[in-house]
Amino acid sequence: WALIGDDGFVRLDVRSHILTHDDAVIYFQYTGLLEMNVAFQQARSSGGETAYGDHYFYTNPRLETGDERYSWVNRTFFVAQGRATKDGVGYRIWRCV
Repeated sequence: WALIGDDGFVRLDVRSHILTHDDAVIYFQYTGLLEMNVAFQQARSSGGETAYGDHYFYTNPRLETGDERYSWVNRTFFVAQGRATKDGVGYRIWRCV
């Protein structure tokens, strides 16, 4: 995990690639804030989960691709809310239209 700031928040900066089911490559990155409160820390240490809203966990995913089939992601704004899961973290992502 990243460093927790004096205010109890982690500043997220994630970058990776997605390979879609039809072999398109999409670059994604997101920044965000994750509140390392008691609920989140207990879930992570025990292998448990949190519900959306148990802690402040929001990101702004940005996607880019050169594949014309997915060119709409290059001009779309996304927001996401996160939570702790047994496998790590989970997100629900909204496409702003």
